[in-house]
Amino acid sequence: MSAPGAPPALTLRASDGRALGGLLLESSAARGALCINGATGFRREFYLKFALYGAQRGYHTLVYDYRGIGSSARLPLSSEDARMSDWGRLDMPAALAALARRYPQLPLVTLGHSVGGQLIGCMPNQGLARAHVMIATSTGYWRRQRRPFRYQALVFWKLYGPLMLHLAGYVPRGVLWSGEPLPRGVFLQWRRWCLSPATFGAALDEDMSAAGFAAVRAPLLSWGFSDDPIATPAAVEALLSAYPNAPIERRWTAPAAAGVTAIGHHGFFSERHRDSLWRAALDWIDAQCA
Repeated sequence: MSAPGAPPALTLRASDGRALGGLLLESSAARGALCINGATGFRREFYLKFALYGAQRGYHTLVYDYRGIGSSARLPLSSEDARMSDWGRLDMPAALAALARRYPQLPLVTLGHSVGGQLIGCMPNQGLARAHVMIATSTGYWRRQRRPFRYQALVFWKLYGPLMLHLAGYVPRGVLWSGEPLPRGVFLQWRRWCLSPATFGAALDEDMSAAGFAAVRAPLLSWGFSDDPIATPAAVEALLSAYPNAPIERRWTAPAAAGVTAIGHHGFFSERHRDSLWRAALDWIDAQCA
């Protein structure tokens, strides 16, 4: 049951039967529905303020946890069998389908943060969406990241993560990982992707052999930030090459242009950007749903 004042809880059901925990913020005068697909290790609550803004702007907005994360994790986490590819093949489609069933007359849009934008092409029902927004979305290949972050990432992949799997059976929060604990399968698959320069799709992972990256034809807004050590221009372009048939609008913002000293990989979702970055993102969504 939701706590007083909390958004209504919504149980999503993936095609393999897995239950996922969602929160739905409904708009009093809806013009569309927005599905927020989060980044690796970020719980749904991280996106609630942005989701509330989306609802205020006229969009029923859904936030949820992928399997293995937060409210959608099986405990103990060492027994969780989630894989990162499951998020794109099963969980993201379940969230979008839930909105389509609930609001069949409204246009749908996805907004993906990092991996939540990467895996649009894995969604068999991505065509339900009128448009997609990618925030700080790129490949994770370590050599495309900025120095010195890329070397910290390499230590995470090669030493810290494997050591934590050996000791705990999953990757907990710690010195080199500040996100939610990661199940074994999620970490190992993510590690393999980030150590490979291959293009997203079957060349990167056989789990994506049925993916339809080239089938995505809805407009994409790819928005990156100049101080992001992960989603660098080279990494963003490497990811966008997997979407050859989608009309893509590219935006790059420096922190100074947004009136702040830093944005990085996840600062877009800070409420201080309500009247700048958030407004611009919803203006773009408005134009696609008009």
